[in-house]
This record gives sequence, structure tokens and C-alpha cells, in this order.
Amino acid sequence: MAVRNWGQQRVYQLETHLRSYVVVPFDSAVCRVWGNLRAVCQRAGQPISVQDAWIAATALHHQLPLVTHNPGDFQSVEGLTIITTAG
Repeated sequence: MAVRNWGQQRVYQLETHLRSYVVVPFDSAVCRVWGNLRAVCQRAGQPISVQDAWIAATALHHQLPLVTHNPGDFQSVEGLTIITTAG
């Protein structure tokens, strides 16, 4: 990984930190969920942002709960399990 103006130690620390995360891939099935989700929310008069729709579609497709501090961003998404500490 080449990061401008970062020393080798800082790049190593970032790479080490990133290894502790699971990257959930997306494919054509997630894309279909995303498109459907955007359309359903828009028809319901509750549009969802492009970014939030990707997050929600990935969680829905992989049957994963979504952990967020912004549950209101996903309130219009049916079938999505949300985990939050937000009041």
C-alpha cells in the first residue's frame, strides 16, 4: 500500500489494524437488493441515500444485523435488523 507522506511504520500500523475487520464483498445479488431498496424507499416517499442503501443492501443480502449510531437513516428499510446505542 502506497500512501503519500506516510512512513513505513504508519502504513504497517494501518494494514495491521485493517486486518482485524471482515470485508463483506458485494456482487450482482447485492446490486439487485440495492436497486430494489432504493426504488421501494423512493416510492414510499422515504428516500434513502446511495451510501446508506449500499450498507443496508449488504446487510440484508447477507442476513446480517446493521450496527449504527444513526438508526434513523435506516428506519424505512423493512426487514433490516438494527443494533444501536443511540437514544
